[in-house]
Amino acid sequence: MSLQDKKRAFLTFLAWLFNSIFARFSTKPTVDDLKKADFKTSTQDMGIRFTEKIRDVFRFRWIRKF
Repeated sequence: MSLQDKKRAFLTFLAWLFNSIFARFSTKPTVDDLKKADFKTSTQDMGIRFTEKIRDVFRFRWIRKF
């Protein structure tokens, strides 16, 4: 085992150790956090305006996805 392999193994062990220690103290997301991360489905809420011509092109694709 070369010096680089030993160093890599040691750093991997340290990363695993820190992750196992600090992962226990992570908090679960609340309802408010999920609302903030939720994407808006309305284009007007996002500030994007589509013309009827653009809507006609994409309307079939939107219907297919839902």
